[in-house]
Amino acid sequence: MPVKYSVIARKNPLKKDQPAKCYAQIQSNGEEEFKSMTRAGADRCTVTASDSKAVLDAFMTVMLQRLANGQIVRLADLGSFRVSASSMGVETEKDFNAAKISKARIIFTPCKELKDMCKSLSFAKTNVIAAGGNGDGDIVDDPTA
Repeated sequence: MPVKYSVIARKNPLKKDQPAKCYAQIQSNGEEEFKSMTRAGADRCTVTASDSKAVLDAFMTVMLQRLANGQIVRLADLGSFRVSASSMGVETEKDFNAAKISKARIIFTPCKELKDMCKSLSFAKTNVIAAGGNGDGDIVDDPTA
């Protein structure tokens, strides 16, 4: 089944004087809740849904601790998670301190299987914008980028 997208016009925030260009915006096809995911996982193996939930809850606790300690959390069959930060630029290393760090975020790097899935997706244009669309269309001027 193809992934649905709509086309929207967006201005480049770095080039506000230029006209807007049209870009793809992926349209969500619903949302899967944690509870239904644990039930679906339980249907594929010998553990119960509550066992699946308990393992994932415990994993989340451990993952939070490891990421807060600056470690990369690597899940071989899923990908890896790591902390990244944005900071102000200064002229010299001597002028830099932790107060210059403005925002931390989690970076997820998918495994090869997920990357390959993205390469094999097909797309179908829709004129309907789904409620709660997340606007995950990447703005890329060069189609070879």
